[in-house]
Amino acid sequence: MVRRDVESDAEAVLPADVPVRMPNLPYRRVITTLEQVKAIYDPTRSRILGIIQNQPATAKQISKALNMPPGTVGYHLQVLESAGLAQIVARRLIRGIVATYYTRTARIFQYDLPPEVAGQFSATMEIMIHARGELADALADYGEGMFGRDGFPHVRLSPERAAYYQRKMDELMDEMIQETPDQSGDVYGFFGAFFLSPRYMQQVDSAASADETNPEDSHPADAHPERHDA
Repeated sequence: MVRRDVESDAEAVLPADVPVRMPNLPYRRVITTLEQVKAIYDPTRSRILGIIQNQPATAKQISKALNMPPGTVGYHLQVLESAGLAQIVARRLIRGIVATYYTRTARIFQYDLPPEVAGQFSATMEIMIHARGELADALADYGEGMFGRDGFPHVRLSPERAAYYQRKMDELMDEMIQETPDQSGDVYGFFGAFFLSPRYMQQVDSAASADETNPEDSHPADAHPERHDA
């Protein structure tokens, strides 16, 4: 449900010299319908949601950022609004024209799809696909130097330690979602996945006889192969 103060701001037309403020969005909104899933996972609409997550924007402003016709962006905004994922937060008079400003309806969208709605759809996989696309765009803009560290570690853990790291990931995500936005700062994305590695990485057949070992796989005791984080 849209908050009452957001509705009030959207109903009034602001003069040109009054800035549009970013409302205090709810932390989460639960996605439960196929309409919402289809709306959010269109690549263009996903980018639009990224833009209006931290700043109110008009169709014209979004079209300039994405290099798309304003009419196309306006259509996608209507789809997002109909699905309850975007909302009008302000109207502002600019050179005699009333401009409409949009934001998301929550800082993050969480999935709780009934089995009959989910079908073969994997929310986790779709999130990863879109995170990969955004990461590729960021790499094109800023290069490899944008990362503080890299690597893809794998560690054999007990169930208790695995639960500990999952809990730490969840706590870090929650802490970032609840961070008070700094309107003078830059926008950062955070994506992390802590998961049980596939079966081929779990246990090799320890019953394999020594004579099956390829001599080329052996290393002298004093050899120190170069380390790779993978």
